[in-house]
Amino acid sequence: MFSGLRTNSIFYVLEKGEEPTLKIGQVVSVSNPQPKFPTYQPGQFSTQPMETVVDVKVKLPDGEAEFKQLPSNGQIANSGDVVVSESREAMIAEVEAMLRHSQEVLASKDYHEKVVCNCEKIMCVLNPQIAKDKEQEQKISQLETKVCGMEGTLSNIESMLQKALKKSNSNN
Repeated sequence: MFSGLRTNSIFYVLEKGEEPTLKIGQVVSVSNPQPKFPTYQPGQFSTQPMETVVDVKVKLPDGEAEFKQLPSNGQIANSGDVVVSESREAMIAEVEAMLRHSQEVLASKDYHEKVVCNCEKIMCVLNPQIAKDKEQEQKISQLETKVCGMEGTLSNIESMLQKALKKSNSNN
């Protein structure tokens, strides 16, 4: 639990995104638990226990960072693309979940490529202008390929002519 952290306790910071990174630091300080919602009105009773939070200051390899309003009774907290934890096991579970999700996305690549292909075909049926544009793009691409091939052929002819001219000039 975050409220159980002490100075020099290990603290994990996972930055999600395209290139996830894990930073391991040491706790510098932990605040006393405070009510998450400090507004209390006299005479108002709640059957639920009051939720408390702590602020944790951590020394990381690239400097100090402060993480505010972490749930006192929690082991892991998520704030956008940053996940923090005081538990190695909780961080392992988080990384495994990220890994599983990305593996599932990669495994569905073929499915989504087929969906895209078929949706493009359907769009061509629904909107003939799209079909015409696609056909024109294919023709242009074919012409570009032919022109590139012709350039190569012309280069070969040019070099053969240069060799032939050099031979005939050296024979004279």
